Amino acid sequence: MTRTHLLAGLLATSLLYAAPVLAQQPEQAPRPSNEPQDFLREPAEPISIRGPFKLVLLGEQLYSHPLADSPDPELQKVFALTRSGDVTIANREGLIFDLATFTGQGYGSGMLWGEASLGQDAMDLGIDMMTLANNHANDWGWEGLLETQRLLNEAGVVTAGGGRTLAEARRAGVFDTPRGKVALIGTASSFRANANANDPFADVPGRPGISPLRLRKINLVTADQLDRIRTLATQLASPLKPAPAADAEEITFGEEIYRLADQAGLTYEMDLYDHAGLLKAVRDAKQEADLVVFTIHAHESPTGFDDDNPYPPDFLVTLAHNTIDAGADVFLGHGQHGMRGIEIYKGKPVFYGIGAFFIRGEIKALQETALRVFPDATGHAPPPPPVERSVRPGGNPSSWYDGVVGVTEYDAEGKAAVLKLYPLDLGNTYDRARRGMPYFADEENARRILTNLQTYSAPFGTTIEIDGSVGIIHLP
Repeated sequence: MTRTHLLAGLLATSLLYAAPVLAQQPEQAPRPSNEPQDFLREPAEPISIRGPFKLVLLGEQLYSHPLADSPDPELQKVFALTRSGDVTIANREGLIFDLATFTGQGYGSGMLWGEASLGQDAMDLGIDMMTLANNHANDWGWEGLLETQRLLNEAGVVTAGGGRTLAEARRAGVFDTPRGKVALIGTASSFRANANANDPFADVPGRPGISPLRLRKINLVTADQLDRIRTLATQLASPLKPAPAADAEEITFGEEIYRLADQAGLTYEMDLYDHAGLLKAVRDAKQEADLVVFTIHAHESPTGFDDDNPYPPDFLVTLAHNTIDAGADVFLGHGQHGMRGIEIYKGKPVFYGIGAFFIRGEIKALQETALRVFPDATGHAPPPPPVERSVRPGGNPSSWYDGVVGVTEYDAEGKAAVLKLYPLDLGNTYDRARRGMPYFADEENARRILTNLQTYSAPFGTTIEIDGSVGIIHLP
């Protein structure tokens, strides 16, 4: 018997054995909507916050030890702004808990960790609401995520984007202020395996985790490029992965999808169930709150993943418009640490990437990562590399150390009137005391940061005025 016949026979046998098992599956509950348009047909509820009102938006909270009481006067100038909002919102990247008493486990090659006291520290920084959905949300398993949520909630910080089930993770966190209720919805398109929460399904119990937006990345290729991929896929075909059809305009090869297009590039398709579920969450939140903020942690870009591109991927623009059409009043993107452009869509602020607020997180390593080594050309362990002073070889991109605090001011009628941008210098230096700490940028650096934001925002028709060291966007 040839190898091909043997594989074919084994495949047929495995399918034969699988058939009765599949037939015995219990009847599934009716599926919820897979159609995002179901939640876009009706006009969105208008904002109903009572002004004047100040909403302060911050980037990633990538830090591990309390800083709110720092004696550094430059830090305290920034913290005075974060404390000045009627509501201040940020993303908690990295889990917090008492490492000495923690009963969970760590997962992954680089696990962000912070002290349990960072829940109270967030409150002391003036942060009222935090999203938990990001690519470090399950560094320490669901136990770490839920402990982080507990510590923040116990300190008085309202959380969103994570929970014991998907329904809980998708549901908006709501913060009650004297001028109205603010709802926060958090999700992530960039997350590690098994980070996403699940609801109970038939006889399978639910699972804690984050609110996910699952994506399918499509590599757009020209006809010539697709022909070369087809040739290689045909040459490496197997019974389980047969050769693509001669006229196929889309080929899956090596875990990647390639689709014929006039121009090479990347596009992303959103999972319809997640997309619709998030828009439903916005609709539901607007029934409960006066102002809705939608946040997403997204490392994807038009050219790859984490590649320091200041422009948003196509799906992020679609999602921003959809969430605002569904009732969101602010769209806040973060994830890639660098800043992206700002759009004013139907009078509502859209931050495609607000950048980081702190970049000084403590990273823990598992034994399996720290003691992993493969031989070099000699067959032996290579010499140890020189000690890096940064979290990655060659250092972080300089764009990670430019940040901004976004402040949306609502007038007496509760209408968004002006968006102010306060540039941050996060200390791109090897001085450990300064590196990753948010100071207000000096006038020269502030102008550089704001000029970059003008460039990144120009494709969206956004006009940013520069007044000294502050950017100003007048909202229609």
